[in-house]
Amino acid sequence: MALTFIIGDSSAPKGHAILYFQSDADILATYVIVLPIAMDMGKYLPPLLASQLGGMAGGILGEGMGSFAAPPVPEKVESIAFVERLAQLRGDDLIEGGNVKLGDIAAAMSEAAEIVQQYSSLYEQHAGDSADSSQEDIRGVQWPAEIEGTVSVEHLLYELMSDRDKLGELSKLVGTMRFATDRSDQELMDETDGSMEALARLLPEHYWASKVRSIANDATEAGGILAQLYVERCYKLLDEDFPAVEEIEKRIRDL
Repeated sequence: MALTFIIGDSSAPKGHAILYFQSDADILATYVIVLPIAMDMGKYLPPLLASQLGGMAGGILGEGMGSFAAPPVPEKVESIAFVERLAQLRGDDLIEGGNVKLGDIAAAMSEAAEIVQQYSSLYEQHAGDSADSSQEDIRGVQWPAEIEGTVSVEHLLYELMSDRDKLGELSKLVGTMRFATDRSDQELMDETDGSMEALARLLPEHYWASKVRSIANDATEAGGILAQLYVERCYKLLDEDFPAVEEIEKRIRDL
């Protein structure tokens, strides 16, 4: 079926779009992304992150197809006017996906995936390259170090997370870093530090993610207490519990 572009031009897709569906009186939406260069993301995941994501990585990132919807299942949003304003503000295409049944997760995911593939095909046609020729073009390319490393891939994955999910990942990495430091596992330390750096780039400065990253390397008992306090402070900030934040900062200063 032909895609219905509410904002944008089907003959010149931008490669990023808000896709929405109607379910009776509710509006469900997801974000469609076509990567400029298709790749198998799972191939570049460090072992630690790959084990945590499991089969999610392929599902979220389209098994290397270079296009995906995030979230994979459309989520409920305020209204059509809301997604229209959002698309105009961000410069996205806006696509109407038709009707889906609220609560039918499998059907909604299937509808979104089908539209992702159609949108991706339109984009490839507009760009003048098929998926196969795109893969052929990048073979043998010498990537710059800042793109070739796993940090850039993790940055993309972490960017899809909410702040609460990012903090959850940061908390896990603190534990992993202390485990690696206790055992002098330099490879795991370097890998974990790179993941924490990617998260620190995405979290607002007031979370002190860089300080969390630094203190996680301290294998002493005091370092463990400080790391726990820093992470706890992040969650209190997220919940806007500012009296608790002040109390935690006082305990950090005392230590």
